[in-house]
Amino acid sequence: MFVTPLVSGILLCNDGNRNTELKTLEEIQDWCVRNHATSDLAAKTLLDRLEPRGPSGQVKLGYTLLVPLLELFEERDAQWILSPDKARRYLDVISAIDRPVVVYLMGDHYDSSSRLSQELAKDPRNLLSYASGPVPTSRYIGHGIIPFTLRTDESIPVNQYRFQALRHMARQIGTLDAKARANIVAVTLAGELHQMYPDFENGVGEYQNMQVTDYSPESQQEFRDWLTARYDTVERLNRRLGSHFGAFADIEAPALDIRKTPLRSFAQHYDAFAGGTLPMFGWLWDPAQTIQKLSLYLDGKPHGEVTRGLGRMDVYRAKKEVRTPNTGFRSTIDFRTLTVGKHVAQIIATSDGKRYLIGEREFVVVPPDQSSTAHAPEPARLTGLPDASQLDSVQYWLDMPKPLQDVYYNPLAREWNEFRSHQVTQMLARFYRIARSEGLPANWLYSHQIVSETNGAWNPVLFASDASVSNTSPWRTGINQYGASPYAFEYLKKKHIKAYGVPEFNPLQGNDPKAARDAFVRHYQAGAKFVSPFFLSVVPARLRAADDKRHFDIAPDNTNDGADVLYDAMQWFVRK
Repeated sequence: MFVTPLVSGILLCNDGNRNTELKTLEEIQDWCVRNHATSDLAAKTLLDRLEPRGPSGQVKLGYTLLVPLLELFEERDAQWILSPDKARRYLDVISAIDRPVVVYLMGDHYDSSSRLSQELAKDPRNLLSYASGPVPTSRYIGHGIIPFTLRTDESIPVNQYRFQALRHMARQIGTLDAKARANIVAVTLAGELHQMYPDFENGVGEYQNMQVTDYSPESQQEFRDWLTARYDTVERLNRRLGSHFGAFADIEAPALDIRKTPLRSFAQHYDAFAGGTLPMFGWLWDPAQTIQKLSLYLDGKPHGEVTRGLGRMDVYRAKKEVRTPNTGFRSTIDFRTLTVGKHVAQIIATSDGKRYLIGEREFVVVPPDQSSTAHAPEPARLTGLPDASQLDSVQYWLDMPKPLQDVYYNPLAREWNEFRSHQVTQMLARFYRIARSEGLPANWLYSHQIVSETNGAWNPVLFASDASVSNTSPWRTGINQYGASPYAFEYLKKKHIKAYGVPEFNPLQGNDPKAARDAFVRHYQAGAKFVSPFFLSVVPARLRAADDKRHFDIAPDNTNDGADVLYDAMQWFVRK
């Protein structure tokens, strides 16, 4: 296995970093080039300190080379021209640092720092859109976010640039000498491709006031085209969805909440549950491991097991006695075929053969016409169960659904969710096809995807990215993992995925040094090709952004979320 931390400031040289007259990263980079110091990279010094005798053994230390595709351009005569010199600087790193390398060709919403990115952000054609209009730019832990489109049309300006840069980098990688090419472990594509949502840093678990993308007019036309290809005739679509459209041209992506806005047609209804599923989740802290199983009961009958071990960083940060962020549990209720009226969902814990109640929620399935459900019979439920709080040291909370949550199934909303997921997968597929067409080997190419399912309180509908992780995709699977949820391994097994890498990795478990070590070992045992801790930095402290709180900055002097503990664990693992 290869441990390949992403190194921020990969182009910076040691002498340039020490020169306090240099005030920006660009000035340091240019100084390093002018003074022929690009072979004395600060990243090389850092990696050699972690593994002094060079890469060897069953676990080898390398690095991830982040290449922001939109930073490869420079402005000349009011036009943006790809700069071969800028691209070459990144490629020269592979020769200067004789270690295994994962090349990260980034072209997602994080590719936001360049002047070209800022220009592209001013043009709505380049951006994802809410139903109310284009998504504004934002920030995430000190880094800019530009919600670039997921449409693959190459006439869109941002696509022209990022696809051009991808082609150039792929071709140039092919020209590297044999020694440099032999160091390449993988090439990860695009970055974290997913749909967007408001409040990027804190809005990942929004359900009650959900907004999603992509409602741009062009995207909605592509939705209609997608439905046409799927159903062929509007009559067939109407029979399948129970709708009454006169033509495909009459279809609008659902965007209105029936509770808040009068609808012309029920097909307009959209919310977090309109696709026919209702999540039930919370957290459970059971330090003595007295609970062997959690189960979901619906109207008094078993409805499936409940997934445990999901990430809940909010709980971990809020409760000092909780020693792991992986306390989340979750299950999903498919209510599409349930009768209208009230239903009861219960989470039941089993301990030494005895059942205990974790929590229950009543919810109401409402018909499209919002007619009364008062006539529906009272649902059955399990009664007389002791509360799980009787178990020693057990703490828990049921977050969702809210009591008496009303749910409305709109078949067109389910289609819309699937189409939005299709957009994510298609953009990743475009990156893959370009990389292959320019000669990059298939066995190098990995996705770089976020897996919302491993985070217990996140709303997967916001991301619409799950379909991009599949054992049938031509690219190899790369899944980012924060919190080191053990469910990630169940997820890969469920998807029948064996060959994988972890392009971004941070256990975030500062309270438990052993957990950080175990997280590395677990991926080693599971057969991960590479694990990329996110991230090491050689950027001088004087150049950090004013709002940089050093989240994820893995260093001996940074205690945020156990960054110092992860540094020690990484050093232990590569030396062991």
